[in-house]
Amino acid sequence: MEASSFLCFCLVLLLGINAAGLSDQGVQHLPKRLFVFGDSAVDTGNTGKNSVQAWRPPYGSTFPGKPSGRFSDGRLLTDFIAAYLGMPSPTLYKARRVGGDRQRYGMNFAYSGTGVFDTVVMLPNLTTQIGFFEQLINGGTYRWSDLRSSMALVSASTNDYSFYLLRKGTLEGLNEFTGLVVNQTAVDLRRLSRLGVGKIAILGLFPFGCFPVIRQLLASAPSSCDDLFNRYSSQHNSLLRKAVDDINAELGRPSHVVMLDTYSAADSIMRHHNGLGPRFNDPLKPCCMGLNSSTACGSVDVQGKPLYTVCRSPASAFFWDLAHLTQAGSSAMFRYFLPTLQQFF
Repeated sequence: MEASSFLCFCLVLLLGINAAGLSDQGVQHLPKRLFVFGDSAVDTGNTGKNSVQAWRPPYGSTFPGKPSGRFSDGRLLTDFIAAYLGMPSPTLYKARRVGGDRQRYGMNFAYSGTGVFDTVVMLPNLTTQIGFFEQLINGGTYRWSDLRSSMALVSASTNDYSFYLLRKGTLEGLNEFTGLVVNQTAVDLRRLSRLGVGKIAILGLFPFGCFPVIRQLLASAPSSCDDLFNRYSSQHNSLLRKAVDDINAELGRPSHVVMLDTYSAADSIMRHHNGLGPRFNDPLKPCCMGLNSSTACGSVDVQGKPLYTVCRSPASAFFWDLAHLTQAGSSAMFRYFLPTLQQFF
């Protein structure tokens, strides 16, 4: 057994996925390649080492034991879905020239901080990332048969709303902006479909008012999310769900595109847990925090002394930092999505 395959097998065991159940669901129909697009929720290291905190300790302390560009202590949803499909996490787009045989498992085009539209980071947005993918197809890296048996995982829009707020966008204008974001997302999903991708899964918007960074800015109560921002998240998801339904209806293929209900997953995990992983006793509190409002997880002073604290057990925390999940949090989200994915395949 190849080392990469063995690692995937071990991760499946760690996830607790029932191998017999997979065969019942028709494991032969699982996608053979995973193409990933979007932001830090799915970026496993494309973003440059000099530009993001995720390349500094304590990021990556759980997996792989050192910073790897993941905005977490360990694995992301990307890693868990790849393991479920029986493959290593797809090679990074920035490493495509040295990816070698791993390219056959797909590729990760995601960049942290990006959105459906341009954001403050000025890295490739969703449309541009899909453009990179199309160039590889046109260049012969992937064939039509490769694409038919593949899956695209898309995570976008969170940073669009963050950028909207940074630009001091008004709440009155948020309804119109939400429509623009969802409409462009639908354009991008249709493009992926036209390129021949067999299955497309897009993450819905996380309950925005529960992000520690938003609650910190709004000085929310420690044990509560902001209801107003959560309502706008729900509105985005309602429009996105309709867009997905419309795309499937146009194609006459009801299982071609699926929306993974990130909002309900996070709400269920934070409120009820439902056996999706460890019980997060204080789910809104991040594990890694700056010492004050001007520092963040990973910050150091001029002597390299950490200006942050890390909780004793990241495995018992849902949020890793002010805007990202722990490995345990991502694992719980994956477990929530698993029945949807099994039905999707």
